[in-house]
Amino acid sequence: MTEDRIGRPDGRRGVELLALPPGRLLPADTEKRIVDGLVLAMPGLRARQLFTLRREMLTEADHIVVGVDREHDRVVTLLTSRWVEIPSGRPCLHTMIQFVGDAYRNGTVFKESWALHFARLLAEGRPFPEVIALKTYNPVVHCAMSAFSGHPDTALYPDLSGRDVSRSALAAEVAAALAPRAVFDPARGVIAGIGRPLDLYRERPLSHVPEANRYFADHTEPGDRVLCMLHVPTRAAAGSILTALGVPSPLVRS
Repeated sequence: MTEDRIGRPDGRRGVELLALPPGRLLPADTEKRIVDGLVLAMPGLRARQLFTLRREMLTEADHIVVGVDREHDRVVTLLTSRWVEIPSGRPCLHTMIQFVGDAYRNGTVFKESWALHFARLLAEGRPFPEVIALKTYNPVVHCAMSAFSGHPDTALYPDLSGRDVSRSALAAEVAAALAPRAVFDPARGVIAGIGRPLDLYRERPLSHVPEANRYFADHTEPGDRVLCMLHVPTRAAAGSILTALGVPSPLVRS
């Protein structure tokens, strides 16, 4: 596998995390190895159909982190992201993929993937993103993002209670950049009918937060996606996330 030799070992099951070159530079055999590994690691997800229909989730990524199970020599985790422009000019990072193989969850690989992702991003001279956004049908993803929202300056959208609508305008701005021409409901965060394949999950995943499960069940059909957005407007908020991940924080946006 072609890589830039930036890696971190994850203690669970001998997973080694690697930062790869941008997607446009990935060799075809590396792309194939990533997809083949995830098909085996996530049998409940129609991964091969996803990458057939949405190959750009790899090829258009600015940042790619993979986890390799060295015992089986197989890719078992994948994190990809790209920078997008939004009218307000805020630094906005679109997380396109965050997959962790079924047997590798509940360990440190999720946290370590994000730590390596941000460390590499900052080392390249990028600003810490004020907006981190993704589109998902999976309530577990919303819960995972909530782990980054502990600082009082940080806000997670959508607010499952429906009480905080202060980020609705920003969410609409981001949704227009991530899914042009799609129908977006800023009150609920739902982008209608953009999911491909329609049956990506054989069964909708469930999180440990009943409110999140109910929110996704009540507001989405299989082709819909919820725009989940983390707003990190201050240096202190960005530093809090980096500190939680174990990444040195002096490099955060001034």
